[in-house]
Amino acid sequence: MSKWSRLKPHQFYWLKKAVALFCICVLVLYALFASTKRTGYLLGVVAVLSIGVLFTATVLYKTGNIRKISRLMEQFIRNNGLYQAHTETTATDRKREVIDYYPALLYCVEPKENIFCIKVRLDGNLIAERIKSTEIETALADMFAKNITEKIEEYGSVTYHFELRKQEQIIIHSRADIPIREDSSIVLSPDIVWDYKKSPHLLLTGQTGSGKTQLVQYIIICLLAQGVRVIYCDPKNDDDMRYYMRVNPAVLYVTKENDIARAVRELSEEISLREKDLKNCGTEEAEFNPVFLLFDERIAFAKIANKRTYEETANRLGAIVVSGRSKRVYCGIITQRADVKFVEGSMRENLCCRICMGQMSEAAYKMAFGEDFAHVKNYRREIGAGLIYRNGIDSKPREFIAPFIEKGALSREK
Repeated sequence: MSKWSRLKPHQFYWLKKAVALFCICVLVLYALFASTKRTGYLLGVVAVLSIGVLFTATVLYKTGNIRKISRLMEQFIRNNGLYQAHTETTATDRKREVIDYYPALLYCVEPKENIFCIKVRLDGNLIAERIKSTEIETALADMFAKNITEKIEEYGSVTYHFELRKQEQIIIHSRADIPIREDSSIVLSPDIVWDYKKSPHLLLTGQTGSGKTQLVQYIIICLLAQGVRVIYCDPKNDDDMRYYMRVNPAVLYVTKENDIARAVRELSEEISLREKDLKNCGTEEAEFNPVFLLFDERIAFAKIANKRTYEETANRLGAIVVSGRSKRVYCGIITQRADVKFVEGSMRENLCCRICMGQMSEAAYKMAFGEDFAHVKNYRREIGAGLIYRNGIDSKPREFIAPFIEKGALSREK
């Protein structure tokens, strides 16, 4: 983290005074030149003017973001009464404001990470305590017109992370444009990376047309490039996915009731075998060849499968999610809504990366992210925009924009 600096009232008032001083110097020198006609004064005018313009331009350029942040924060504090002051009368009968209490605010700008941070010191004053409330958090985001990516509460402080600039979308013209990582990371946007080893298992929700299918296709390409064995269960027998699988024959693609049940059962048995290997080696974890099972719409599977097959498959899916991580077996549940009937509590808690595509209802966000984050919103309207929460990485769901894959791009090498 870069160096923290203090935000104060009238933070850049000195800059106005400096500009005024330069202007006065220029006017005085010009007046002297006009009255004496000495070229030395004219040269002084040119020199002071040049220095003033260069100084002002440099300061404005280097403090652009900070000046804006400082001005908005001071305005925010005043508008919400988050400070204490009294009025005094000077010897010349002028009234001036004397600040008795002003929140201890620190700021930091991280251009490479695309964030700026504001830290509030909680010094025991009730005014400072108000700043960490949910209402203030929402108001801050609205004032800056920026997405709050993180809210970090610690003893004695609360820190807000804001995006400096709007997230850019990765455009895939061909397979060569896909940013492949050698480790277990998948680049979802220039600012967001999902490490499925650290935040295992995926819950992906979103209505039809929200960009869910294209994101799944992108994830599959990344997994295959990392040498991960991929199994895709598609009880809907979706046309787009069926065509996509022709381009990616390495994926085990199953659509029928018995084939889906068999694929899940065999993977569950493979976990049992890997567990035996771990016990024989006397270790809790090992670098097995990774496997990723993606299950698209359990609701559709419930419609095509008989009750017994469905229940057995559902139980095995739950066991894979709960116990698969240490055996390098991962699972992704893809659904329009994370209904508790199809994404049970124990399974939901272990789905550590949760993505909601498009705009969803408060109830849908509550089912996906939990009761604490039911109020979140996605303000971006493009197809592929959504919210993501990575357990252990994010303190709250944050906006992201999924990669856009041009038509036919995955069949082109360059």
